[in-house]
Amino acid sequence: GVQSLLKEGSRTFSGLEEAILKNIDACKQLSQMTRTSLGPYGMNKLVVNNLEKLFVTTDAATIMQELDIQHPAGKLIVQAAKMQESENGDATNLVVILAGELLRFAEELIQTGLHPSEILNGYERSSKKLEEILPELVTQTISDFKDKDLVEKCLRPTIASKIYGYEKHLAKCVAQACMIVTEGDQKFDMDNVRVVKIQGGNLAMTEAFRGMVINRDCEGSVKEAHDAKVAVFNCPLDPQYSDTKGTVLIHNAQELMDYNKGEEQLAKNLVDEIADAGVKVVVSGGSIAEMCMHYLEQRGIMVLKIASKFEIRRISSMLGATTLVRLGAPTPEEMGHADEVVVEEIASKRVTVFKRESENSKVSTIVLRASTQNMLDDAERAIDDALNTFRILRKDGRLVPGAGATEAEIAKRIKDFAATQPGLDQYAIIRYAQAFEAIPKILAENAGHGANEMLSKIYAESNPKVGIDVDEGSVRDISEEILDAFRAKSWGVKLATDVALTVLRVDQIIMSKPSGGPNPNKRPPMEED
Repeated sequence: GVQSLLKEGSRTFSGLEEAILKNIDACKQLSQMTRTSLGPYGMNKLVVNNLEKLFVTTDAATIMQELDIQHPAGKLIVQAAKMQESENGDATNLVVILAGELLRFAEELIQTGLHPSEILNGYERSSKKLEEILPELVTQTISDFKDKDLVEKCLRPTIASKIYGYEKHLAKCVAQACMIVTEGDQKFDMDNVRVVKIQGGNLAMTEAFRGMVINRDCEGSVKEAHDAKVAVFNCPLDPQYSDTKGTVLIHNAQELMDYNKGEEQLAKNLVDEIADAGVKVVVSGGSIAEMCMHYLEQRGIMVLKIASKFEIRRISSMLGATTLVRLGAPTPEEMGHADEVVVEEIASKRVTVFKRESENSKVSTIVLRASTQNMLDDAERAIDDALNTFRILRKDGRLVPGAGATEAEIAKRIKDFAATQPGLDQYAIIRYAQAFEAIPKILAENAGHGANEMLSKIYAESNPKVGIDVDEGSVRDISEEILDAFRAKSWGVKLATDVALTVLRVDQIIMSKPSGGPNPNKRPPMEED
């Protein structure tokens, strides 16, 4: 067979049993994994990746990314989830669950004797119909991004799905940070909202700052500067330091004294130059010589050392400074300006805050507080999702009801559409509708309520705005509280359908032998003592 054509060690799978059903099975397993993480009452997954880093999260994108999945069909779902994460930042779980459900129903149809091409046909037609249905479900459009309460309301569901109970406070902080960055009709750039994680306290202590917060203390005894000119150096502040190596021969004590004096003089001249240019704050990316530090203290200049190159770039762009890679005084164009640079103490950790009120460099920082590192990481992911939601709402402000309302209505309308279709693909269209019923069902299940009972209650209301109230275990009109971004929903559904169609179109898998060389993920066995 095919084996004789290929290199030794390669594997082929073909036909219904081996290829299609095996692929479907792999995708079902994957979506089974993230099912329980959907919604505010979703369970956490504890993932240890190949570097033994620990993740405790309900975020499907993070789970997918860290799992290091080997199965080729499973990889397709992971890629779709990554795509959704990079494009919309939210609704990644929707993609994984929907793709898994669509394939589960396709498997049932294949086993009853339908040909994959008929299923493909039905799914494609349903997908086209869905593109007409979704815009009709839009309940409101957000156009005024200065309205803080409205923005908060849109961000709340995104955060609640990760950190339930703190979503009001966190949404308020994120909305405030977004307002600061977009003041004066400035374009929203995610990079302008920084997140600083400080362990200690709880999530309710999280707050948004105007300006930039650096997670370390400054070097000397000068702890504050107002209306200050700032010089940013990306090289060590050490006049002795040079890239070339040299040897100095000293013959007698006098020469040694002169040499030391020369070193002192160099440092003094350097600091005098900087101080005479009017600089009050020096930010350095490298080490600072003791001698320079002494003179900087003498002249009352505040010194901050930052190890990260990216952080230095951000500070430069925020203060309007040029990063210098030479020693000496900066020219007036190269200096930045800050209204205030102060060292504050948050939870017994000292941080340096840069504030600047000019129009073109609005930066805000959300200082996250939580008791454990895992909690901080998870809260950071939730905030990242919320910022992404704000970003996509600025592109497309349409909102659809959340809490399973939109999915239930889609299922209902596509079932009605199926009833009008002749031919065998009618079965596939009905199954496509049933796949959407999974979302409200899983939401109810995860909150500990009866899934079928909730779904039939939603259908009984025959109102597209009725969704599940997970706390009360009832259904009601949630279109004023729980809203999802239209764009995230439509992208998520498209990606899930595409993955399902791609997997169903595969009828043969050919895997060549993996190339030699060590596996980078495999660690060498530990030697016993």
